[in-house]
Amino acid sequence: MDFLYSFLTFLQPGVLWPSLDAVRPILAASVLAALSGVLMRNPVYARGAVFGHPAFFYLGVFILAQVVSVHYSGTPSMLKEFAYWQVYLFFVVISLLLIHDASAFKRYVWGIIAGGMVIVLYGLYAVQAQLPAAVGGRAGAYGMYENHNDYSFVIILLLPFIYVFWREQRGFTRLLLLLSLAACITGMFLSLSRGGMLALVLECVLIGVFFTQGAKRIGVLLLMCVIGTVAIGYQWEKRAENQGSSYTAEDAKGQRTELWRTGLKMVKRHPLLGVGSRRFGEYTRRYAEISYDNWGKNSHNTYVEIAATSGLVGFISFVFMLWHMFRELLKPLIHPDYAWLEAVRTAALVSLCSLALRALLDAKPHDWGFYVLCALAITYAALRRALENNIQEPGIDNPSLASAARPDAVPSGNFLKI
Repeated sequence: MDFLYSFLTFLQPGVLWPSLDAVRPILAASVLAALSGVLMRNPVYARGAVFGHPAFFYLGVFILAQVVSVHYSGTPSMLKEFAYWQVYLFFVVISLLLIHDASAFKRYVWGIIAGGMVIVLYGLYAVQAQLPAAVGGRAGAYGMYENHNDYSFVIILLLPFIYVFWREQRGFTRLLLLLSLAACITGMFLSLSRGGMLALVLECVLIGVFFTQGAKRIGVLLLMCVIGTVAIGYQWEKRAENQGSSYTAEDAKGQRTELWRTGLKMVKRHPLLGVGSRRFGEYTRRYAEISYDNWGKNSHNTYVEIAATSGLVGFISFVFMLWHMFRELLKPLIHPDYAWLEAVRTAALVSLCSLALRALLDAKPHDWGFYVLCALAITYAALRRALENNIQEPGIDNPSLASAARPDAVPSGNFLKI
């Protein structure tokens, strides 16, 4: 169920096949997953280790801030915001219930990769088939990832996980993962997202930093710098060809700074709870002279968007959630039988840093990536403590730990070296 739940979350079956929406497939999967997590799972750590984690606490405060931020519109509006944002809170809750040991953690990540790759491949198909999702010939998928900028978020999330699993696997699975890496990079180019390409280059540099050593690291970083410079230049050129003089890089810069200044004015006027969750575009013209092209648009910056719409309460809780995730993912796992888990921890760290940068150039506090990484960071922290405590004791007393330590679960060689 751990694989299926993360897979279906990204697949969005009710959106991909609208005929299924009436049966609420994600709701049904969530209920089954929650029951499975509560009734059939015996975690190797105490539940308090995950539900008492600071990142989970600040996630709850962030969701609450979104709901309370529209208090001036009355209870119906608050209930509407709760209905929108609660899916992210309960997604993390169910994920924490499902990921009960290291094996479940690995299956969950496989589900993220499989579901996310459906999104990536759909974007490539949309360009080839000239589907409406490929607006202006730019790659986009469906649902949350229909817009070409939003589409780049899922690629940034997936790439490090695909990379570390590619290093571990052999045979046909390894080939599929290599093709998935190629599809992600192709998808980023076809999206023509300039901010997405900047984040992708950073991500590749971070992969070079964390997964190589010594002279190889220097060589890889120099190569990444050269390739990254060429890739950024290519993306700028192709985007200019795609939109011509109607929306140049200078236009994008000017529009963003205009919106960011407006967001800061909102914060100054309403510092505690902002102007209301998801209401940035609705209220911009009340706070500044906005050019016509910017009417109704979001702030194009996740952090400005959060601060403007849910104030310092929403902004601080969101940043603190990211900070505690970052702190946990910085802590390596010291256990001889779990090199693969240490590698996945590093992949999650790279993904988090890259998404945090990507969020500077697009407003997407509702992206699944933040909440998937929240669940992974919290469960990794609990697993790390359980495994390290266990290795200090003679033998393996917990059956879940024992089964996860089978020789076939351990990759050959040093997983963190090329």
